Amino acid sequence: MAGLVAALGVLGGGYLGAHTLEPGAGPNRTSVGTTGPGRRSRAPDSSVTSPTVATSQRRAKPVLTELLTAVDRASFARLERNLGGTSGLAVSAVGLNRSVSQVGTLRDGVAWSTIKVPIAIAIEIRARGHPTASEQSLLTRALTASDNSAAEELWTSLGPPSAAASAVRNVLASTGDTSTQVETRLLRPGFTSFGQTQWSLAAQQRFIAGLPCLPNAEPVLSLMEQVLPGQRWGLGSIGADTQFKGGWGPELDGRYLVRQMGIVRLANGRPLAASIATLPGDGSFETGTANLTQIARWLIAHVDASSVPPEECRRISRPRPEG
Repeated sequence: MAGLVAALGVLGGGYLGAHTLEPGAGPNRTSVGTTGPGRRSRAPDSSVTSPTVATSQRRAKPVLTELLTAVDRASFARLERNLGGTSGLAVSAVGLNRSVSQVGTLRDGVAWSTIKVPIAIAIEIRARGHPTASEQSLLTRALTASDNSAAEELWTSLGPPSAAASAVRNVLASTGDTSTQVETRLLRPGFTSFGQTQWSLAAQQRFIAGLPCLPNAEPVLSLMEQVLPGQRWGLGSIGADTQFKGGWGPELDGRYLVRQMGIVRLANGRPLAASIATLPGDGSFETGTANLTQIARWLIAHVDASSVPPEECRRISRPRPEG
């Protein structure tokens, strides 16, 4: 594992230095400005419950699956200090009702383009798994290139803002995220409403962990493997078969929040779900993506693959009384 992490470090560092964002892979913004003297502004991207096991004889009992040890937590605290600014990580096994391990001081933030994934699922549900050619083109652009105009068309096609938000909330709730309220108001000129949704790392983690369990998720997950090279930082730098989506954009003070969620395949073949975010000390997009790449490498180096349970998509139900 140490050799793999070292190799990824070399490849990831060179990759970030040699690539820029794809044209049009924008945020929920219609124009690009500046964030300070001498620095270009990137177009912002639009963008723990314990599981239980039921038996027929007794009430469900919690299953404890802590993936990060006390040593790991101390190590992440040191990493966050070294990176500067604030960062956060939520991690769990893949499935419904999974226990979430969370580290770092950054726990919440604007969703930006990560919200495009549940929007895509809402489209797949409406299409019953058979989107039109036009819808498929929009889905591909929204998820692989983070195209904002495509995401806007998908959102609008779900109905008026209240109806679209309800459809997306239903998607989130189906994975266990019942706390997130999808934003329908235009809070900031030049940015989409849905991209300004406040999405905590813990709630986002419930969604990404449960995503493979949804009936209409496979085409969306496939597109999440095809993210364009210019956006393959963070979780996208640690494996070709990683399924992920990033989001980025400026806070009100101009500093960039950069975040991602995804599913990575461990050395033993087990899937691991993670949500990561950073608000770098210098506020730049470039530092934010570099921070997420370091956090992703830290994750792979610190999670013991043998401690990660297999994917579990069975919904937990109460035992039936004896008849």
